[in-house]
Amino acid sequence: MKIFGFGRAMQRQRENQKQADHNEQAAADFKLPTDGGYMLGLKYALFVLFGYYNARLFVHTVPGWEGWMTAFFALAGEATALYCLNTYVRTAGAHKSAVGLFGAALTLFSVAHATISFFQIDQQAAASGAIEFYCRRVAFPLLFGLLLMAAISIPLAHWRKKIAAEQAKAQTEIETGRARLLAESANLRNESALERARLSFLEEQLLIEGEYVEKIEQFAKLKEREGEAINAISDAALRDQVAAMLGRSAPKQLTQPRAVWRGGQRVDGPPASEPRGNGSH
Repeated sequence: MKIFGFGRAMQRQRENQKQADHNEQAAADFKLPTDGGYMLGLKYALFVLFGYYNARLFVHTVPGWEGWMTAFFALAGEATALYCLNTYVRTAGAHKSAVGLFGAALTLFSVAHATISFFQIDQQAAASGAIEFYCRRVAFPLLFGLLLMAAISIPLAHWRKKIAAEQAKAQTEIETGRARLLAESANLRNESALERARLSFLEEQLLIEGEYVEKIEQFAKLKEREGEAINAISDAALRDQVAAMLGRSAPKQLTQPRAVWRGGQRVDGPPASEPRGNGSH
């Protein structure tokens, strides 16, 4: 019995393995639909058709080169609408909103112009006047304005512009910090130079004051030598003459008064303690 049970288990294992292989093969054979192929070709074919009818409408309605120029801008609107539709699924944020808005607006204008041209509504008496006025007076400035706004708004809304703005902001902060650092460094250098100039000025003042002191000492010594030289002159007249030449007043020579004695006492000055010539009483 155990042998039969083992065989059935092996059989179930082989069946499970076959089922797993079958599921794996089915998953490998399954393919998701792509965004190309038939639908992509149909989209391009429709826009080519819309472009033809748009150009025919303006060429037939507006005479001369103005009709061809309006037709050119109509084809530019077709190309811009196609670009917006292709880009819409591959972007995000404000750029996605911009391409979606302009893609839808330009596609609606293209379909409307193609419908008018296909059904030749411009040749019907009831609507020919209004359509001719629209094609000659309204269509060109309207298409030109839409294309101009699309050409400006779509690139500005691109995510790279946001990154560029952040980079510009960061670079501006870096350059601002560098400028501040340079300014602070220059200010510190100026302050250091100013302090060195003050120190040099103080050192120069000290040197000048030292020279003043030396000169004053020399002058004082010179004056002392002048006084000694004048005092050393014994001739009073010559001494007075030399003192006058040097701008000094002549020193007065003190003369020793002669002592007068009477009866053993000095009478021309203070009393003496001893009489002149007597050694005892």
